[in-house]
Amino acid sequence: MELKKILSNRSTKFLTLLLTSMLIATASAAMYNYMFMNGTIGVEGMTLEWQLGADNATAGTQIAGVTASLTTLKGPPNGTRVYTDPVRLKNKGSGAVIFDLLIDTVSGNTVNMSSIIVRLYSLNTTAYIENVTVWSGGAKGSDHPNLNIPLNHIWRFEWEIKWKSTAVISDSVIVNLKVRVPA
Repeated sequence: MELKKILSNRSTKFLTLLLTSMLIATASAAMYNYMFMNGTIGVEGMTLEWQLGADNATAGTQIAGVTASLTTLKGPPNGTRVYTDPVRLKNKGSGAVIFDLLIDTVSGNTVNMSSIIVRLYSLNTTAYIENVTVWSGGAKGSDHPNLNIPLNHIWRFEWEIKWKSTAVISDSVIVNLKVRVPA
């Protein structure tokens, strides 16, 4: 009988300890301190904006907010096609804007593409600004950082497209450029 009494005492102690720890855990888990964060998010005005150029119809230029799409750019096999003014970039801010022109991706039938060059010209001063090789020699070109567009200036983006003689009508290349403007 003594063995039963010892086991009973141990069981009672263990059960009491188990119930006490469950009570402490439940009480501890129910106590929290809270902190809050609230935000109001508005729409920011952009200092640069896309505008339609004189060649917008032949280039299929479409502008939706900060995105300009040129949907019908074409060029002949073993030849060159130049779109002199499909899209423009205007600085409508409060001062000069420094931005980076980044070549994000060039994909598709690039094996048949000879080159894609974008030239920047100022409409305000008729000056040549920059030559951006987007694709040439089978490789993507380099980004162009620190371009400085003065206040109220408009730059036109001229596109020059050259396909190789092996290009066929079903070939296409998708180009994604980014204009990165510091906030």
